[in-house]
Amino acid sequence: MKSIEKIFTGAANTLAVAGLTVLLALAVCTLFDGLLRALANYPLDFVREIGDLIAAICGACCLPIVLLHKNNIVLRTFENLLPPLGARLFDIVADILMTIVMAVMAWQFWLFGLKTKAANDVTWLMNVPKAPFWFAVDGVLWVCVLVQAFVMVQTMTGKSMRHDTEIPL
Repeated sequence: MKSIEKIFTGAANTLAVAGLTVLLALAVCTLFDGLLRALANYPLDFVREIGDLIAAICGACCLPIVLLHKNNIVLRTFENLLPPLGARLFDIVADILMTIVMAVMAWQFWLFGLKTKAANDVTWLMNVPKAPFWFAVDGVLWVCVLVQAFVMVQTMTGKSMRHDTEIPL
């Protein structure tokens, strides 16, 4: 199980670093776009053209690490009211629901990518096809599904990445 955990951790870390690195590069390009627009009246059209599509990929790249370490919003109201087994059951149900939500999101982004491709949707100035960007987001979301399924199994078996300890029965 530790080797699978290392694979998921490595993949999540790699995606997060890649996404944030590209987002930083986009921020630098946006800065240059503003400077060139103001000083030389020469905007960098690609920044406005594909910036939002790149940002969507970068945002998606940060989801696997959040899911893996359970850094999403968690309500712990019942943890003090219920015995440990009851609190664990709530965590299991939450992980199952989160896995379903991620799978539905990935499926819907796949359908959206197909519709974008079928419509030949392109950016308004440079005619860059938008579908590959949405398929990239979808690919990352399917990684999220795998990561969340792993987290769900960890919770069901009494292990947790968040605390890195056994969850009591």
